[in-house]
Amino acid sequence: MNPSFLPPDDLPRWMSNDLELYWEFNEVVSRLFYNACDQQIQQLLSKCGWNLITGGDGLTLVLICPKNNLTWQMLKSLETLGDYLHQLGKQAKIRIYPPPTTGSPMEVLV
Repeated sequence: MNPSFLPPDDLPRWMSNDLELYWEFNEVVSRLFYNACDQQIQQLLSKCGWNLITGGDGLTLVLICPKNNLTWQMLKSLETLGDYLHQLGKQAKIRIYPPPTTGSPMEVLV
């Protein structure tokens, strides 16, 4: 069993603290990323579900696009999104989830 799927109250105290710090760190990095983006990218992000995940393999921007046209707009903005991600770290990738039943998720290294 992977203990990270347990609620914080069920985790050992040391792990609960580590997870809380990890979540806070991701939240801060996400805010830095969003604030660095121009208004056009911020508007696109606000129309999608998104999350920025930090890890040993760099940053991963996860985009969940509820409409096909948003998926295409995000694909056209990959270079710009990559530029903003590189301001926060050297290694980054973007994972895009299109609307359900319209395709498979795609992942792009930037």
